[in-house]
Amino acid sequence: MMLKASIVSVFIIALSAMRLPAHAAQPAYFQSKTVTLQVGAPAGGRQDRIARTLAKYLTKYTPGAPVFLIQNKTGGQGIPAMLALSKGATDGSFLSMVISSYLEAPYFGAPGATYDPRTFVYVGAPSTGKQRNALFMHQRSGIKTLDELRKREVTLGAQGVGNRSYLYARLIAEILGLKVRWVLGYDTLQLYVALEQGEIQGRVNDAASMMTDRPELFSKREVVPLVAMTLAEELPPVKHPIFDGVPSIMQFAKTDAQKNIIQKINSTDRLGAAMAFPPGTQEPIRKSIEEALLKVGKDPEFRKDWEELVLEGNAFEQMFAGKEVLEDVKQYTDWRPEILTMYKRLAHEPPK
Repeated sequence: MMLKASIVSVFIIALSAMRLPAHAAQPAYFQSKTVTLQVGAPAGGRQDRIARTLAKYLTKYTPGAPVFLIQNKTGGQGIPAMLALSKGATDGSFLSMVISSYLEAPYFGAPGATYDPRTFVYVGAPSTGKQRNALFMHQRSGIKTLDELRKREVTLGAQGVGNRSYLYARLIAEILGLKVRWVLGYDTLQLYVALEQGEIQGRVNDAASMMTDRPELFSKREVVPLVAMTLAEELPPVKHPIFDGVPSIMQFAKTDAQKNIIQKINSTDRLGAAMAFPPGTQEPIRKSIEEALLKVGKDPEFRKDWEELVLEGNAFEQMFAGKEVLEDVKQYTDWRPEILTMYKRLAHEPPK
């Protein structure tokens, strides 16, 4: 009787082992492996800095110490990068950054956006902090107040239709009733040059990134911030005297649709630098990287690097788990018809 029970026990254990992937019980599954970490943004930008900072410490905390190789895949409103993620290898060798703007294309009928963001296997995300974008006018424009801004036609620059800088600028212009001549098609660095050379009078940009990329614009007071995408209770977007008294665009919103979109824009703390594996990646692989990511968030050296290289003087807040990120993804991709219509017009249609 005891012998029969032992045989049954051995059979159950063997059957359980067969059901698990071979690597599930191997702590060093990633040993001697290279993991491609895709970034859907140019080298040198904020997304790229985030990825490179995370990669350095993920190697330290992932069992087997794999090499994380950064791969920049730019253009197309993030669609090419997300398509690559949707079709990527499921063996843990391909990981990608996923930001909120990449989640929208499939819901707005963007050509080629055949991926479903809810099927990505989310590992987790570092908190990227509050919304810090603001509308900046160059001092040579002579515009120093919102009243002056509203009385004149202004030339604003942005990246292509569908880019976040374009959406923010369009939303601000609509809410404030601005008369705008739009100049589109720049990349991040070209926008700085266009502003400095007078090709455009203003632009929307992340305040902290702008302070890092072009500190002289602030030290010499060459730019004037007039309104921020930041919610009123979280102002200023960045601690600096230049932002004293700068209002939130929410203070001027008139309709429920406008307010809803502003809230969505400000609800992406977990979606500023989320990380995901392709659909179908097995749970042991996801869990291994998630655990490493959570350990990274507690590393004092990482927190120091993050503050200096990513958040430009702002302290690191926290690391979110994959389940938390997926919850935000589901909420962000839940669009009511009237919100969808307005958002699509502002973010995905050229100005008339």
